[in-house]
Amino acid sequence: MMNAFVENVRRKIKTPNKKSEDKPKKSKKPKKKTVQEDSGPGVIYVGHIPHGFYETEMKAYFSQFGKILRIRVARSRKTGRPKGFAFIEFKSEEIAKIAAEAMNNYLFFEKLLKCEFIPADKVNPNVFKGWKGPLLSSDRNRRVHNRPKTSEEKTKSKDRRMKRLKKLQSFLDKKEIDFKVESVLPEEK
Repeated sequence: MMNAFVENVRRKIKTPNKKSEDKPKKSKKPKKKTVQEDSGPGVIYVGHIPHGFYETEMKAYFSQFGKILRIRVARSRKTGRPKGFAFIEFKSEEIAKIAAEAMNNYLFFEKLLKCEFIPADKVNPNVFKGWKGPLLSSDRNRRVHNRPKTSEEKTKSKDRRMKRLKKLQSFLDKKEIDFKVESVLPEEK
C-alpha cells in the first residue's frame, strides 16, 4: 500500500528527463478570453446562512467574485433576526453564475451554503424593493416612545398618574392600611 502511494506521488512529481532537456521549450500563448456582451446584473440565492454571516460579512466575502450591487438578507419583521437566506445581485450574470457554482455546497461555519443562480426572468421585482438595511418595527416603536414629549403630553401623563395614585389611596383606606401616597407623588416643577 505504501509503495502505491509513493509511486503515485512520484508520478505527480515529474522528474526531468534527458530527452526533454534537449528539446527547446515551446512558448504557450495565453488564450484570449471570449468576452460576451454584458447581459445585465445577475442574482443568486444563498441559503443555509450561518449565524453571524450577515450583510457586511457577506458583502466582504462575496466581493472576491466581483462587484456587488445589492444584498438582501431576509429577516423577521417582528424580531429582526435573519431567516437564513439571502439574495445577492452582482454586476453581471457571468459573475453571479461563477459565484453560485463556486459557493454551492461550501462548508461554512459548520453549515453547507446553498447557492443558486436565478435567471433574470425568474427574479421577483420586489426582492430588493425598499431595502435600507435591517429596520424593525421595534426600532420604530422605540423612536416613538423615546421622543421628547410636548407640554400637553406631559400634563396628560401627570393627570393619569395622579388618577391612579388617588385610586390606590382610596383602596388602601378601604383596607385600613396606613400609608400616604403623597410621599411618592412627583414634585411639580
